[in-house]
Amino acid sequence: MEIYVDNLAAMQIHNMNKYIEFTRAKLQEKGTSTADHYMKTLEAATIKEDDYFANLLGNDIAGIAKDIKEAHKKDSNTGSDTTEIDEIEDAFEQVQKADNATQAQMIMYSKMFKINFSKMDPYEFKTFTDILQRYSEAFKTPKGNGRGKKK
Repeated sequence: MEIYVDNLAAMQIHNMNKYIEFTRAKLQEKGTSTADHYMKTLEAATIKEDDYFANLLGNDIAGIAKDIKEAHKKDSNTGSDTTEIDEIEDAFEQVQKADNATQAQMIMYSKMFKINFSKMDPYEFKTFTDILQRYSEAFKTPKGNGRGKKK
């Protein structure tokens, strides 16, 4: 980060602004309207000294902040690069690829509870599915024929 205190950069900004103003004045003497495209371009080309230095310092600080952010990306209290929406989209894609309803439900449970079912041995998986079938409303079949009550 550089801090400009020797006034050399400011002097060059003043020189450039004076040259732009001189050019605008000459064009006005020749009858060019201030609403002309070129006149407006010259007006926009004028640099405000405070804005210029604020921008320079802002860019330096933004670069430093980015370096700090990258250095601390792996910290335990830093947020993840993946969002909740990314995880939901991934879960929906996996559910759509499922062969049957039970597999789709297991995929959803693995996402909800952060369980890797592929690491379970068959006995653990069977126990888990038995518990779900007994206590989860998701596995229970609806009663009746699905047509509703007669009146």
